[in-house]
Amino acid sequence: MATGPMDLGPTSRAVADNLRRLREARGLSLRALSADLKRRGHSLSADALNKIENGRTPEAGTEPPKHVRRIDVDDLTALAAALDVNPNALLLPHRGTGSIDLTGTGEVAAKTVWEWAEGRHPLRVPEGDDGTANADFQRYARPLGIRSYDRTPASRAAHVEDSGGHGYYRRGQDGTLYEVGTGEQVEFDEHGNHDD
Repeated sequence: MATGPMDLGPTSRAVADNLRRLREARGLSLRALSADLKRRGHSLSADALNKIENGRTPEAGTEPPKHVRRIDVDDLTALAAALDVNPNALLLPHRGTGSIDLTGTGEVAAKTVWEWAEGRHPLRVPEGDDGTANADFQRYARPLGIRSYDRTPASRAAHVEDSGGHGYYRRGQDGTLYEVGTGEQVEFDEHGNHDD
C-alpha cells in the first residue's frame, strides 16, 4: 500500500478505470462494494477501494492523486466476482476498436488483445505461420475440454493428439462432448485427461 505518488502501468490504470466504471454502473458505493466483498470472504475496505480507483487514467491537465493502491490478483478476482464480470472486464480497457497499450508488449489492436485474453488466439502470430502458433497457444493456455483449435493441419494434429487419436468433438445441446467421427460420448477425468 502506498501513500505517495505511484507510477502505474497501463494495466493498473485500466483496472482502476474499470473498477470505477463498473462500480458506478452497478449503483454501488465504495462502502457497499466493500461490504459485499467481506460477505464473500475477501476483505477490502472502502478506503482501499478508493485508493485503487485513484490510480485511474488522469484527465488532461490534472495531477494524479497522491494516495494510490495497487491491486493484487486475489483482489482482482474477488472484485470481478462481486461485480459479476470476468476478470478481463477489469484488466483491459473497455473498448473493442483502436489499440490497447498492453503491459510488457506495447500497442496492440484491441480486438487482438481481447481474443488473446479470452483464450481464443495468440497475441502474436509469426509471419508465414502454418497454424502452429494457435495450436501451441491452445495447448498451453487452455485445459483439455475447452481448447479451441482451428482447421489448420497443425491444429488438427494437436487436437487428435490431445484426444488420444479420437479426433474432433462437438458439444451436444446438453453440453456433453461427442466425437464427430463416431458419435461416441467423450469424457475427461478430474485432471482434464481423456478417458479411453
